[in-house]
This record gives sequence, structure tokens and C-alpha cells, in this order.
Amino acid sequence: MRRISVEELAPGMKLARDVILEDGRFLLLKGFTIKNRYLERIRHYGVPYLYVEDEIGKLEYFSEEVVYTETFQTIKTVMESVREGAGINLPMLKDTVDDIVQKILNDDNVFMKLTGIRDIDNYTYLHSVDVCIYSVIAGKSIHLSESEISDLGMGAILHDMGKCKIPLNILNKPARLTKDEYEVIKKHTVLGYDVIRKTPGMDHRIANIALSHHEHWDGTGYPLGKARTDIDLLSRIVAVADVYDALTANRVYRKRFMPHEAAEYLVANASQHFDPEILKVFLDNIAVYPADIIVLLNTGEIARVVEAKGTMSIRPKVMVITRKEGPPVLTPYEIDLQEKTDVFIVDILS
Repeated sequence: MRRISVEELAPGMKLARDVILEDGRFLLLKGFTIKNRYLERIRHYGVPYLYVEDEIGKLEYFSEEVVYTETFQTIKTVMESVREGAGINLPMLKDTVDDIVQKILNDDNVFMKLTGIRDIDNYTYLHSVDVCIYSVIAGKSIHLSESEISDLGMGAILHDMGKCKIPLNILNKPARLTKDEYEVIKKHTVLGYDVIRKTPGMDHRIANIALSHHEHWDGTGYPLGKARTDIDLLSRIVAVADVYDALTANRVYRKRFMPHEAAEYLVANASQHFDPEILKVFLDNIAVYPADIIVLLNTGEIARVVEAKGTMSIRPKVMVITRKEGPPVLTPYEIDLQEKTDVFIVDILS
């Protein structure tokens, strides 16, 4: 083990001690392998030095991170282009979505550790990427054809395209919208439908997702007030993914829901807002707390999530590895949150 300055830090180095900020928050945990995308974040927090292992490990190439980043850049470029009056670059977008689809067809959980990363300036673009990922996983789980999953992915990533036509002072307002402003925002469904429908080569099912992803199972949604199976299947899938992802993001006017809280919200509103069968598939197949993420428990313990899926991922098994305060954990131990009902996750640390 050796102590190095942040300037000496390089990808592949493995942390020999936890990195703890001055206010007591854990930034990174012992055993973490430094990757390029974390260097700027570490420097941002003004960490003066770190302890690393003597040997530099082989840094794995995470192709899913590349695909995720490229997808974000693509949808950002497409939406900014549409805002400026140009059309959708369909070949570029289709190639990007096809990459997402193929990776998920091979592995449902490949992107789960990357979703939920947000900043205010890029919220709409990252939200679009995450809704695409969640929707494709759900579409695969109900055994849609590859062609349908491709259309689902395209519709999901473009579901908020109409927001490019909404005035920025309303779209980026740092507070809750007034009733009149909300009525303007609601127009994004029709505006997005029009943009996509006018794009040569775009299937009508893709445009319909932009139009119908805010329709509710009980008919109280917008813009047409459709209900139940009058809402097309692909739009019903995106509707669930859209709300789940929005709830788990920090907004200026409210703190994000923890993933299990968002899941509970969806279940509570199932009969009003969502197709109950689609919602069940969604929660059974989306890893709410994917394996290996680091979480903070209400007990002050810090734990790594043990692999779990379906309802177990809402209250997964976790391996306690350290504590925020108090004596160190010399021997990690497992807690099953399904059984230990007085213990729950209060934050995601890494």
C-alpha cells in the first residue's frame, strides 16, 4: 500500500483504503478500481491524497459505458437539431438504439449500473436514454419480436421529442409549473408525434409512443383520454418506464425517490395509471437495486447489494462492508432486507 496525490492517480489503480470526504460522506470504497470517468469527480471534491495498492490491475474495457455515453450524445444532438428546426437524423439514431437493443437482448442487466445518473442541464437527454433501456428490458420480458423491440426502443428514446418545441423558460423552470405552464408542457405529446410522423422512414408505432405515453389505464391521461387496451401496447410499456425514471431523479423542486419508493408508488397507482400486467413485468425484470452497487442503510451501515431480481431487488440481500461512523467492520456480513423489515436503504453511494 502507498499514499499518492490525486495528480498521480491513474486508471487501473486499486484503492487500499476508503475515500472519505471532510463531511463524513464516503466517496469511494476500498477495493474500487479507478476508471477514467471517475478521475474528474475525485478531483472535483478536492481529495488531497489516496491510498492505493502497490500493483496496478488490468483495467477492464466496459463497452456498455461507451454505448451509454454515445447514446446520450446522439439523442442530445438529435433533440438540439430538432429544436433548431432541422429534422431527425434517422440512420444515426437507429444505429445507436440498435446497439442498446442488442446488448440488452444478450444481458438484461448490462446497463443497470449506469441508469439514474443525472444533472440538471442534461436531464431530458439522460432521461430519454434510461427510459429506452427500461422499456427494451420490459419488451424483451414479454417476448416481443426483435422488430417490435426495435420500434419500442426508438419510440422510448424519442418519447419526449416534443419538448424540443416547448419554450425553454417553461421547460427549464427551476420550480413547479403553474397550471397554464403545465398545459403548455402537455402539448409535447402532440408536438413530438408531429415531428416523428413527418420523418421519412419512421414507423407509425414510434410516433404513437410520443403521442400516447401519458395516457392512463383508467382514461384520465392526455392528450386523447384513451383507456386500457385502446392505448397501444408499446405506449403502455413506455408509460411505466417514464414515470419510474422520473421519480428516481433529483429535481429542483423535490428530492428523488429511492428506487424501492418509486416501485411502491407505481404499485399504489397501478389500477389508475398503468397496465397492471405490464407493471408486474416491469418490476419483475428491472433490477431496482442492481448487484454490486453501494448503498447506505438506515442503521448507518454501508453495504454492497448482492445479486437480486424481481421483487427481491426492491428489498435485496446486502453485504455490510463498513459503517459511516463507529467501529470498522472486520468481517463483512449479509442482511436479507426481505426478512429484516426494520432495515432499509436510504441512499445510493456508488
